Amino acid sequence: MSSVATLQPATAVFREEQYFDWRVYALIAAVEVLTGLGLLHGRAWSLDFVLGIVLGLGLVMVLVVFLLYMTTEVTPTDVRVWFGWVPTYRRFVPIAAVRRVEVVTFRPIADYGFWGIRSGRDGTRALIARGNRGVRLELADGSFLLIGSQRSEALARAIEHAMRPGT
Repeated sequence: MSSVATLQPATAVFREEQYFDWRVYALIAAVEVLTGLGLLHGRAWSLDFVLGIVLGLGLVMVLVVFLLYMTTEVTPTDVRVWFGWVPTYRRFVPIAAVRRVEVVTFRPIADYGFWGIRSGRDGTRALIARGNRGVRLELADGSFLLIGSQRSEALARAIEHAMRPGT
C-alpha cells in the first residue's frame, strides 16, 4: 500500500477583508453621474449612445470587482495581500524576509496620494484600502511595505508570532 502526500495550503492565522474608503466610491459615482449628464445633454438615444452607457457602467463594475476590495492574510510562512474578488494584484512576502514590524498611523492622501497600490515619497510601497492605520514591514532587502488595516495591532501580532521560530 502506498501513501500519497498532498500539498495543503498553509492555514491563515490572520485574515482581514476590507472595502475601499467611501470617498473612492463617491469619486467613482461622481464621475459616472457627470459623464452621464454630459452624454444626456442634447443627445438623442442612438445605438452608440446606449453602447457608451453600457460600456461605462461595465467599466465601473470591472473596477469594483477586480480592484476595490483588499484581502490580507498571514500564514505561518508568509504575508499575503491581494486586491479584488478576482485578484488582479497579489503581493506575497515570506515571513523569513520580514526584519521588523511596526504599527503606524499615516495620512493616505498626503503621504501616498490616495488609497490603493501606492508608493510614498520615502520609497515605501503601500497597499491601502481605507483608514489611516496599518503595519509597516521592514524587509530583508532594505525596502518597506505598508499594509493598511482596520485591525493593525492584530495584524502585527500575527506577523510577529509567525516570525518566532518553532511557533
